[in-house]
Amino acid sequence: MRECLRSLKQNHKGDDAKVKRAFQTLLTYIGNVAKNPDEEKFRKIRLTNQTFQDRVGALKGGIEFLELCGFEKVEDDEFLFLSRNKVDMAVLNSAGSELNSAINNPFFGVL
Repeated sequence: MRECLRSLKQNHKGDDAKVKRAFQTLLTYIGNVAKNPDEEKFRKIRLTNQTFQDRVGALKGGIEFLELCGFEKVEDDEFLFLSRNKVDMAVLNSAGSELNSAINNPFFGVL
């Protein structure tokens, strides 16, 4: 997970604001699922959604990170979906910790 985030930062190192926004958006997605695992609306992301594309989807590594958290492409790759029985709180907590570190540690991805 950390390597995926490090790679995302390296791939877009010229645009720190975009990377930070991507990390914050990913943290929101993961946090929403962790707080509301029974709510399907938090476990389903439309890949063509413009906001998702602008903040996460267009960045190399963004979708891969969500897939590491258990999301899978469904419905002819129109959605990323995390089925209720695949919600793993340990994985989500680990993802949240990695994202917090990526957001708050100024040296993340540098070393």
